[in-house]
Amino acid sequence: MFIDNKFLLMVCLTSVITLITTLCIIPLAVKIGLVDKPGGRKKHHGNIPLIGGISIYIVLCVITISSSYLNFFSQIVLVVSSILIIVGLVDDLIDIRPIFKLYAQVLAALLVMGLTGIHIEEIAYLQNGKVISFFEFGYLITIIAVVGLINAFNMMDGIDGLASIQAIISIIFLFVSSFLLNFKMSNDVFLVLLFSCLVGFLFLNLNLIPKSKVFLGDAGSMFLGFCVAWTIINNTQINDGEALPPSIALWLVAVPITDTITISLRRMLLNRSPFSPDRKHLHHICIRLGLSSSKTLILISTISVLSYIIGLSIYFLFGEIASIFVFFVMVFFYYFAIKKIWRISSKFRKIGIRHF
Repeated sequence: MFIDNKFLLMVCLTSVITLITTLCIIPLAVKIGLVDKPGGRKKHHGNIPLIGGISIYIVLCVITISSSYLNFFSQIVLVVSSILIIVGLVDDLIDIRPIFKLYAQVLAALLVMGLTGIHIEEIAYLQNGKVISFFEFGYLITIIAVVGLINAFNMMDGIDGLASIQAIISIIFLFVSSFLLNFKMSNDVFLVLLFSCLVGFLFLNLNLIPKSKVFLGDAGSMFLGFCVAWTIINNTQINDGEALPPSIALWLVAVPITDTITISLRRMLLNRSPFSPDRKHLHHICIRLGLSSSKTLILISTISVLSYIIGLSIYFLFGEIASIFVFFVMVFFYYFAIKKIWRISSKFRKIGIRHF
């Protein structure tokens, strides 16, 4: 990553610009009804503008147009993501059917693959120098991975700051992995700017500025999932094996993936759509166990950090295959733990989890 004084200034200002942009859009959002109203599964107070993702997208687009810092791949991801921003905006306004969002997500994934030629091919880099590959199945796996992460971040956007901080954690983990595993990152400039945008957004989302609270909205959560997905995919498929190990890629987003796989599987076993809404996600469970939103945010973020440390440790000790195997073992145990969560929760209450 090339760093000069102009770039450092841009990074520092990006958070402020995102914050100001969001504040400027709030009156328009309220006027056109682009707000989240309380009721049903939504427990917040008052009508909250759904403009966080739109503001972040606008700021990144302006930076792209006014500078030459973003590479070709980042520019393609940003341009194609406009499909998700538009569809998400429409959904935030009038609640479109999930199938239309799915079509948009698949189309966006196909466009990035077609325009960049990048898709998931290698799934494991072995210590003996051999590579395990998906070959032609990689195109389908890429679509599943991108759509899966888009919806994972969309589903995680259930309490203040959760989806955004999960994205921030994934970005930090990616830079840490680059340092520890000694591979050259792609899209590092884009990630730094996205990180800065998210910091500016969180000032409003976490209500650090009174009477200016905003949500990401479907447009924002899908945009974050799309950017994180393609950044991870790109970094696992570059440099002829000197790339981010695919097993570590799983641990970068372990909590969103695990929660989404578990919830989707449970819904399908109940003959329901995997996209049907409910209050069975990890953050919902934590709140029903008596944790506040802020404590739930801290707990899930801590779990994300611990998961990454575990995955990285297994990779260093036992290699790529072991790391992938343990990840799916974790998903398996999480699934059955969630099925018995209320029996488990009674024991937690006895030890005073409400005072966490």
